[in-house]
Amino acid sequence: MTDGPERTGLAHVATVSFLGSRAAPSGPFWLALPGGVALARVAARLGLRSGYGASAAAVLQTVAVMGPARINNPLTQAMTAPLLGRMEARGRPAWLQVSACFALRFVHYTVLTAIYIWVVLGGLDAFTGSYQTLTGWLGFVPQGEWAALALAFAGNLGWAAIYSTIQVLVYRRALRAWPAGAGAAAHELPEGPDEWRQSGRFDPRAVAVAATLATILLLSGTSWPLLAGVGAWLALAWAFSRADSGAVALGAGLGAMLAVTALTGALLAGLGLDQALRRAVRAALLVAVATWLRAAAGPEGLREVFRRALRHLRRLPSAREAATTLDGLDHGPRLIAAGRALAAALTPVEKRPAPIADAVIEWVAGEAAGFRADADGARPRLRLRPPDRVLVALALLPAFPLISPLT
Repeated sequence: MTDGPERTGLAHVATVSFLGSRAAPSGPFWLALPGGVALARVAARLGLRSGYGASAAAVLQTVAVMGPARINNPLTQAMTAPLLGRMEARGRPAWLQVSACFALRFVHYTVLTAIYIWVVLGGLDAFTGSYQTLTGWLGFVPQGEWAALALAFAGNLGWAAIYSTIQVLVYRRALRAWPAGAGAAAHELPEGPDEWRQSGRFDPRAVAVAATLATILLLSGTSWPLLAGVGAWLALAWAFSRADSGAVALGAGLGAMLAVTALTGALLAGLGLDQALRRAVRAALLVAVATWLRAAAGPEGLREVFRRALRHLRRLPSAREAATTLDGLDHGPRLIAAGRALAAALTPVEKRPAPIADAVIEWVAGEAAGFRADADGARPRLRLRPPDRVLVALALLPAFPLISPLT
């Protein structure tokens, strides 16, 4: 087996695992572990560049299939697995691997906490106020801004230490017990058309640019004119893009959850109903824009955007490997069949490092060996048209309430 097919097969395994982790209502860490094992195997066998190339391809593939919602669940595996696999191949001790994994996980959790505080809740005032409302009645819990941040800091430390230890134990056991001659996957790989039609849709590049602009505007403030402008643009974009509904249910659920979180946090902090509503609407709109991106561009449209971006970035480490791997991945019926096989393999297993590692080794090895990349045949032919330019131009209109006071 040459390097390319081996890397692509293991990246396929990571894609299946990460999609399951993002879609499952519970247990995302355990469902993402097999994907991490596969990426660690790539780096251990083929080097760090190949490992991170496969990791980037798997993450981008999941975004193309599901959109960017809940991407943080498998992202820690994607960030840490290639490094841990390479460290294991070079004989680095377990404590050093746990330390490296802990450092990356802690930084990731800190960034997520900052996003939650300043984007979802709307600022440190809401975070501190809600903390004091929930803990002040106890009488012995420290209060104030630093106390709230210290609690979040301690929680991030604890979860990073626990998950890093489990992750390293599973990886080491799996990599050391890798079967010498893995057979093909045990399930049937259904065949089916994998086509993408641009008819009735905007160019996915225009969709990506417009969604990025709308997201930047939403992050810039919570004024009612701004929110109303973005909401009106999004309604028009949905109406004219003929978007598919594959990711709408997940986006609607996540948007509602974040909106309720932002509303509750602001009310607990005593910021008033108007401030709470504005922050809740912004949280819902951020998710709605991300959901529209996936629905309007479509899986193959987003894949093509990612392919072209990776080729423009080919001088960056692992970008070339990521582009080559992404070309061979599949988002069709094979992912569904493989996902069901993974769920069947993990459902009865006790959630401890040794049983999990033993359960996933055969599945990961067999699924990777049985995967055959399709020839990269009919690719989307992208062409910017006047409606695409109008879409992007309209996405900028909500910015006028922001710049008008400056003129």
